[in-house]
Amino acid sequence: MQAKLTEKDIKDLKYRCRVAYFLFGIFFLISIPIALGSHNILGISEAGEELSMEKAMLMVSGLFVFTVAMIFMMNRKYLKDIKNGFKIAHKKTIQRRIKKRDFEAGSGKHRGRMTEFARYDLIIDNTIYLIDEELYDKCNDGDEVLFFYAPESKYLLSIEKK
Repeated sequence: MQAKLTEKDIKDLKYRCRVAYFLFGIFFLISIPIALGSHNILGISEAGEELSMEKAMLMVSGLFVFTVAMIFMMNRKYLKDIKNGFKIAHKKTIQRRIKKRDFEAGSGKHRGRMTEFARYDLIIDNTIYLIDEELYDKCNDGDEVLFFYAPESKYLLSIEKK
């Protein structure tokens, strides 16, 4: 079964692309001074020779093309999912619901007591899925739920009660 991507789904897929933008943006900014400063060390030019503007532009252009290519390679499936505009639904059965008391990591260090919160989980196909309280209240053991996936990246977009 297919459904149209919602604005929230598109926002989630775009959010997944941020990692590549950040990672290779930092790579590009760090590698420019290293590449321009180490041209003598790498033997690109003779000792004492100044780096020409043409060589510098060629090095920066090469780094830029590499950076854009890597960003595209990391994000291509998410971008294709956004372009397609649909998601695929898979029907699954709830094995068990779990509501448990959990504690916020690191919260006891400064105040002495750990910050407590309720955690809601569904066990489906022997896998635990963290869900919100609203979906937890709607579901019971043995109910069917729909898992919505992006078709290319296989990213889980949402879980809804059937």
